[in-house]
Amino acid sequence: MSKSDFNKRSINIIRPYMNQTISLQLSEPFFIKNFFTSFPIDTSFNRLESLVLNDLNVDDDVSILNSLAQLPRLFSLKIFCYDCNELFLIFQSIFCLPVLQYAKILCSNFGARFPFPLATSDNQRSMTLEYLAFDGPPHLSSIYNLLSYTPRLRRLSVEHIWGDSYIPLEKFVVPRNLTSISLCYWGLPFDELASFIAIVGSELEFLRITITHETALSNAYQWQQLILRHMPRLRTFLFDYYGPLIKDADVDSRCRTLLDEFSSPFWIERQWFFAHTHCHGHHFYPAEVCLAFYSTQMRRQYCCQIDETLDNNICSYQDPVFNLSFGPRINMKNRNIVANFPFQFPRVTELELTDNYYTINIDSFIDNLSHIFILTKITYLEISFNNILLNNFVKLLNRMPNIQKLILYVQLSSEMEVPSDQQINTVDLVCNNNVRNVGIHGELALATVQLINNLFPRMECLEISNGEDTLISLVRTLLSNRINNSHLFSLVFYGADDDDDDALIKKLKTMIDNEKLLDNYDIEHRQFQLCLWW
Repeated sequence: MSKSDFNKRSINIIRPYMNQTISLQLSEPFFIKNFFTSFPIDTSFNRLESLVLNDLNVDDDVSILNSLAQLPRLFSLKIFCYDCNELFLIFQSIFCLPVLQYAKILCSNFGARFPFPLATSDNQRSMTLEYLAFDGPPHLSSIYNLLSYTPRLRRLSVEHIWGDSYIPLEKFVVPRNLTSISLCYWGLPFDELASFIAIVGSELEFLRITITHETALSNAYQWQQLILRHMPRLRTFLFDYYGPLIKDADVDSRCRTLLDEFSSPFWIERQWFFAHTHCHGHHFYPAEVCLAFYSTQMRRQYCCQIDETLDNNICSYQDPVFNLSFGPRINMKNRNIVANFPFQFPRVTELELTDNYYTINIDSFIDNLSHIFILTKITYLEISFNNILLNNFVKLLNRMPNIQKLILYVQLSSEMEVPSDQQINTVDLVCNNNVRNVGIHGELALATVQLINNLFPRMECLEISNGEDTLISLVRTLLSNRINNSHLFSLVFYGADDDDDDALIKKLKTMIDNEKLLDNYDIEHRQFQLCLWW
């Protein structure tokens, strides 16, 4: 929402009910900073039980974390941040909270690279925390050390583990009630996993793991022995492997052997069943033919890429319904969108379309697309943008009326000047779309800014990856024509140079103030971004 609306709602809705608020969620650094400036955390929020901070700037707002200890009923805390130089500051604050039971910390860029120190006294430990989820740190040593702060932990979830091997000190105490572990994207060899499970697995009832190291599929017997020796209480085993195809002269034979190994009485008695498929290329191994081997009851990964992943020539034993359980996002090559496509994806809400769709019959293309997806369910779309055949884009957008976020990849060969008659027709066609957030990758010519305004009349946030040389002109053009973009309240520019951020911000402020384009606004430089909010 706009800055003025945010301040009005904070005063009219939050202030009268501070001592009745049970759950609070704040998103974006601007929102968080403005909110806690107006409403510092103190005993006025004496009933607050759940707090979610999305995109917290931890390095600048450590005081917010330190103030959370004043909340007598804060049971649940979720923090999402992009960049953090001192990750341990977050955990120190969490472990000091008096009644906290659930904590989830996600950070996409960790500055701290050294193991956290082991807890040496009960004053450092949390005696209430039962669930801890975090994205990294990637070092296994840090995970061991963090567990020393949580003696009553019941559930642990870690997103990425890529770091070095490490054996904890003798005084390390495993949480006695640790019954559930989720390990997403374990990148170490199987032996490292076996050592970790030998230390923490004695009480485990639930284990979910996605592993990318090829030693994970040496044979099924190693998993069987690991479970029998170190996880005797295990009831739920959800397994997912992504990695290079096992090298063998006869792929069919090797895959059949692998499936047979994981179909012995040991697995069948526990109702643990597995399937597999193959694909050309993978996020970690883009040039190789890869294997996905997974528990059948495990929901597949967040995003499916439909290109040649349904190639039955690789292996005749692969799971024929592998792609049906993907979601909610699919990346699909436009050349695959043909009549009588053999699969449907009714649950997909996020769609990435790659390759040009300008040289095809757009009506047939949309018709074929509607047989694969429920177009009215699509709320997120990534697509190439080329105004040479702008009407094709307009027709496609009209069939997806509920898109909230749109990512456009501007074609380098695109001539961005648009004939005025086509521009007028475009406005008539798409004025009812509901797009609120627009992201543009590639250089955006100044002449296209007015077109963007007309295409998306409800646009609230615009993200552009233009360089500094055109940034001032783009901001001036967007803010000077507020009639066609009356809903717009946020601009984000990628690619700004950290070394020149102060000078650029000063230029923007001078231009905005001298030309009286905005009355009340905030502007700041974040990681690779320059953000303006009003």
